[in-house]
Amino acid sequence: MFTTENEVIDWIYSFKNMQSERNLDHLRSILAELGNPHLALKTVHVAGTNGKGSTVSYIREAFMQSDYKVATFTSPFITCFGERMSINNNPMTSADLVKYANLLNAFLPVSTNRYTSFDLLTLISFLYFKDANVNIVIYETGIGGRLDATNVIVPLATAITNVGHDHADVLGDTQTERATEKLGIVKVGVPLFTTEEDPELLALFAEVCHERNAELVLALKDAELISSNEAGVHFKAVGTEFKISMHGEHQFKNATLAVNILEYLRVNYDFDQLDAAKISKTHWQGRFELMKTSPPVILDGAHNLEGIIALIKTVKEIYPNAKKKFMFSAIASKDAGQMIDLLSTVADEFIFTKGTNPMSIGPDELSTKNTKMTQKIYENYQNAIETEIKNLQATDVLVVCGSLYFISDVRNYLLKD
Repeated sequence: MFTTENEVIDWIYSFKNMQSERNLDHLRSILAELGNPHLALKTVHVAGTNGKGSTVSYIREAFMQSDYKVATFTSPFITCFGERMSINNNPMTSADLVKYANLLNAFLPVSTNRYTSFDLLTLISFLYFKDANVNIVIYETGIGGRLDATNVIVPLATAITNVGHDHADVLGDTQTERATEKLGIVKVGVPLFTTEEDPELLALFAEVCHERNAELVLALKDAELISSNEAGVHFKAVGTEFKISMHGEHQFKNATLAVNILEYLRVNYDFDQLDAAKISKTHWQGRFELMKTSPPVILDGAHNLEGIIALIKTVKEIYPNAKKKFMFSAIASKDAGQMIDLLSTVADEFIFTKGTNPMSIGPDELSTKNTKMTQKIYENYQNAIETEIKNLQATDVLVVCGSLYFISDVRNYLLKD
């Protein structure tokens, strides 16, 4: 029996995260023994390379502000482990995590070599959300879609934000291969919403949706970006104008995707009081999050090619005349060199350091990938934060990015401070 959250977390992470031969039969088998709690839930399924978390946040906020009880399953966490399974944006408590881990463990077979850490988290979420009698759950995939543990659900709607270059070692070397894996979430008769714009990929989307008799909704088709500036984003979608306080043109896409899904759910299911305009109150930690104002200190979870491109555009848009300093840390599975090359097109200075994740690349190694900009190296991210914030000038902006794990470290440190 587990008695503490740390015991549960250690147990969860003791399971391997990758398998050479995988299907979801082991999950369906144990779910049947548990009474198929996932089938008792109304769900929405969101996949994609970038923007999943923001899209989920917009949907959650609209449901919350419309007085529904909404749960979300997301990863990774920023502030606490329980964020991964939240109800009305309240993280799962340690007591509940222990309770449902013990319940699941009692049903696990003797041989558990087919299970991953993410499998266990997903199974725990089904039990927890079912007992909580939530109105709806928004499930974010972990990696890909087809073989993702979340893909056992039967959702009311599915969504793919985009197809990027992440996880090529798992999902395939080409965009088409990665898209095929993400399209694995498409269910017969269930509409797929997307903000992907690549014509070749959209042809594949259309083909898969046709095979499964699923409507393909191109959320950006009749949408319009009206303005994007320091006040936020103003746009038009589903025939209505919306304003959000989150920054960057990429948030126009994420919010538009959410609005399309919300309107579909309002019209087609028993969510009569659902108001998509309520997305205006959305805040998503670690996504161009302003932690200090004078001078500005920004945390952004950009950790891949697409995320860095969006970050650069937003920084140039909101701080065109500032001296731009980027504090950067990345994990070994990412193309840090490519991200640094992109950032060097706008950076005035790099600060390389290392987060607590054991996969973090050392700052000395990161510095070898920078051949263009002034740089500083810190072995300790706390020292980096304290020193650099203390020395910021009025015309500076400090942007912390490169890894969501690193963002979590820095955010928690700043909040304690």
